[in-house]
Amino acid sequence: MGKLVSLWRHIRQAFTWRNLKETRYWQTAFWLLCLPLWWFFGNLYLAGSATLVLLLGADRLYAQCMRALNARIEAKDGFVWDVEVNQVKVGSIADADYARIRRRVFSDVRVYVAQVLNLLRVASNSFDYCYRAIPLGLFWIGVALAVFSPETISSVLAALQTLTAESIKQHTLSMAQSALALLMLLSVALHWMFGLSRFGFVNRFDEAVGTAVRKHCGVAADGSVVLSRWVDDVPVFSDVI
Repeated sequence: MGKLVSLWRHIRQAFTWRNLKETRYWQTAFWLLCLPLWWFFGNLYLAGSATLVLLLGADRLYAQCMRALNARIEAKDGFVWDVEVNQVKVGSIADADYARIRRRVFSDVRVYVAQVLNLLRVASNSFDYCYRAIPLGLFWIGVALAVFSPETISSVLAALQTLTAESIKQHTLSMAQSALALLMLLSVALHWMFGLSRFGFVNRFDEAVGTAVRKHCGVAADGSVVLSRWVDDVPVFSDVI
């Protein structure tokens, strides 16, 4: 019951005047998420409902993240991180300052826009992969059938001779949609297996945080930033940028 009350309070807070005055951001996020879901589900009402649930969940996670960062900023007994750039120690940063950097990055609309543009690039690369993979996949499927199951090709050709132009068009569209959906799933699986960076993904939030931490330490060189500290004589690496 307590979780339902907390969820209801969060929903009411999401529609307060402070949040509604940023309607243009909500509308942009809504349509950017709703349109691909509409294409996937084929139902606007289902896509809209799913989009609202996802946005409310994201807003809830954002609020929790901001509360945690504010608590770290206001903590009086905060610890200090050692900062390494390309495995070379370049300085240190207090956890309160680091949390302040993260809060500033997660509150910057420009970072969100940059991340959305990067995700669109990843999507474009995925569609390009599917566009190249569909004819190639059909070709090798045909070769495999011709070698291992020639009777299947014969039956398919016989079936095609009995079809009308309209039915061939409908079957072709249906097969194309199924093949595209399957290849998109395979593309997503490949993204996770080989890493999103292979398809152009860049975490703009980590990039912005890393830039701010290097600036805090007075380091101009680009590279991976690792934050670590010692706890009971044991090194703890909890923040990798």
